[in-house]
Amino acid sequence: MPKISPSNMNLFARIIRDIRLLFLLIGDFVTGRYRNISPLSGVIFFLAIVYLILPFDLVSDFIPGLGQLDDMAFLLACLFFLEKDLYRYQDWKEGGRSTREEDQLN
Repeated sequence: MPKISPSNMNLFARIIRDIRLLFLLIGDFVTGRYRNISPLSGVIFFLAIVYLILPFDLVSDFIPGLGQLDDMAFLLACLFFLEKDLYRYQDWKEGGRSTREEDQLN
């Protein structure tokens, strides 16, 4: 069976896959098994969490539908920027090599 890549998935399946990978990556990062994340991705992830937690928005959530739409757009943009790291993590997870082994090979 051919490997599924972002270019041959529908958008909904791609978002679900990215979210699953993000949760797996967070778990492996917290436990120290995987640390090969770019600093920019760390900043983007941190900003996404802060944006969700803080009570202010670009568009107020009191406007039905539109307020939630800007939150979704922001999160999708963050996932787009994190995708390179997510798929690098997926390759590491499937290969089972540690980041130290990868660094020694490069």
